[in-house]
Amino acid sequence: MIILKHYKVDDVSYVSHKDILRVLQRGLKRAGVDVKYSQGYVPHMLTYTTTPVPLGVQSVAEYFAFECVSNVDKDDILLRYNKSMPTGMRAVASFYKDRNPNLAGIVVASDYIAESVEVLPKEIESIIGCQNYVISTSKKGQIVKKDVAPLIYTLRVEGARLYMRLASGNANLRADSFVNHLNERFGLNIKINDICRVAQLVEVDGKFIDVEEVLK
Repeated sequence: MIILKHYKVDDVSYVSHKDILRVLQRGLKRAGVDVKYSQGYVPHMLTYTTTPVPLGVQSVAEYFAFECVSNVDKDDILLRYNKSMPTGMRAVASFYKDRNPNLAGIVVASDYIAESVEVLPKEIESIIGCQNYVISTSKKGQIVKKDVAPLIYTLRVEGARLYMRLASGNANLRADSFVNHLNERFGLNIKINDICRVAQLVEVDGKFIDVEEVLK
């Protein structure tokens, strides 16, 4: 199993997850990578991704896994893949695992950086101390109330930057929904495209570890 760590930045951040997956798969075809297909009436390329970022949110830590028909060199795959991909989706690292690491199942949190044009209020950090923190989110066109206190692990303000560690995976807090709430409550003007996922994390022995450490 080959796993590529790639970007989703600039204009590419506005491309939907389904279309991103198509581009990734076409990139493998253009690179001449012999990827395994499923068996059945409608065979499809066996590829796997982690939980996608919301539309418009950028990321420098996306992961794309696929199984090849024969043994291949991960570094050669990285080189060939990048030659066939747009700049905003280039891969920065490649990994090899004997079996599918099931990244979508083991990733439990993501780190984000949100950039503002103005210095942010330190008061934002006080949210971490709340036992309950309810925000309004949109789900299938309906506005719902959601207690997000258990889904926020880190909030740190450094000047005009906000560092966030939010739940990801089965228990998920969308970075765009949370930042929209902060904009309304604190009078901020952070745009969705000013948010970037910088790491995905798994939990090992009660500690968060970058998924890249698991793949090495």
